[in-house]
Amino acid sequence: MTSSATTVPAPSTARVAVIGAGNMGGPVVRTFLAAGARGENVHVANSTPGSSERAAGELGVTAAASRSEALAGADLVVLGVKPYQVIDLLGEIADELPVQAVVLSLAAGVTLEAMEGALPAGRPVVRSMPSTPIAVGEGAVGLMRGTSVTDEQYGLVEELFSRAGVAVTITEDQVHAFIGAAGSLVAVVYALLESMTDEAVRQGLKRDLAAQLVQQTVRGAATVLTETGVHAAVAKNAVTSPGGTTAEALAEFERQGVRGSIASAMQAAADRSRAMTGN
Repeated sequence: MTSSATTVPAPSTARVAVIGAGNMGGPVVRTFLAAGARGENVHVANSTPGSSERAAGELGVTAAASRSEALAGADLVVLGVKPYQVIDLLGEIADELPVQAVVLSLAAGVTLEAMEGALPAGRPVVRSMPSTPIAVGEGAVGLMRGTSVTDEQYGLVEELFSRAGVAVTITEDQVHAFIGAAGSLVAVVYALLESMTDEAVRQGLKRDLAAQLVQQTVRGAATVLTETGVHAAVAKNAVTSPGGTTAEALAEFERQGVRGSIASAMQAAADRSRAMTGN
């Protein structure tokens, strides 16, 4: 691991530049604020001044008048742009990046090697794969550390993601599985919740009640596993009586091939991630 004499600030004093505070950049900003970052130290630069003002107002941070203003003095530069824009953006801002600034990418499919190659040698880069529920402290983040990141710099990134829900260090070889298990899987869970709610409505429940019951059931099941450490199969068997309604529901679940469909969806997400990086 790399270490350095460079002083790295605490989250409360770190200056953060966010280039693109949109669907993913916004939740990341909310996570940083929950971890102690101060709104006056987080500077947002979107594609237009008006967009920057709107995003900053919604998030409770500072709108930068320009990208250069956001970058000035930054300790951390968050790239919240589309994957196809990342390398070009790095080339555009390379000369404006403060020497101490860590570049944090939120983009899928853009490797550490590619980003490091677009910057002057020795610039620290961290790659992250966050899921949108980090905005409410219940998401997952996979962090990948570049070759020039010091322990202190990486520690700052970890601290800023400490309120995300779960933040783990992974390798780039693992990122594809991470996307299948935590990133893209969020949308699959939403689709499952939607289908369960629709079926409860079909069976006679009002939609608001159906949604409340389904969401609480999923939340409760996940909480049991998290707090007890019990394996999902053990918990499932504990609530399944012989010949009962749950046993019948599980039998139909297997007959319809739902387990296989979920596995296929996760595999498809991982395969797409590999294709995006050329693996």
